[in-house]
Order: sequence, then structure tokens, then C-alpha cells
Amino acid sequence: MKLDGVFVAIGHVVLSELAEKLGVNVNEKKEIMIDHKTAETNVPGIYAAGDVTDRPFKQAITGVSDGCVAAYSAFEYIDKNA
Repeated sequence: MKLDGVFVAIGHVVLSELAEKLGVNVNEKKEIMIDHKTAETNVPGIYAAGDVTDRPFKQAITGVSDGCVAAYSAFEYIDKNA
């Protein structure tokens, strides 16, 4: 079979146990459920980003974007509540 490239998917295991212990809501896949505009979880002051969240796309570029949103939202939360 002639190919120009191969993309390997190794799968992943969601590591959300700590979030669950803190009372953060997870879905049936154990992904952390977030507000997709702010990355905030159901627990005030707790934000999540990347493959552990319930975003449909699990790619490095989307994880980086989520991280920026979560960091900025956390900053706003701290600034407002400090």
C-alpha cells in the first residue's frame, strides 16, 4: 500500500481522579466537564484544559488553546475574588 504518511493513535487514559475527589463533575468517559467558553468546572475556582476535558477534539493545538483560556479565566477569578 503506497502511503504519504501514517498517523498512529495510541489511545489515552483520562486521569481525572483528583478532580473527582474535589467534587468536579465528570462524564461517563471520566472526562472533566467544563464550560467551553471559560474552561471552568462546576466547582468555583477550578479550571481544566486539554485531553482530560470533555472537548471533542484531542489534539495538542486545542489543548494549548484550552490552557490559555483556563489560565486567563483563573486569573480573572482570582482577581475578582482576592
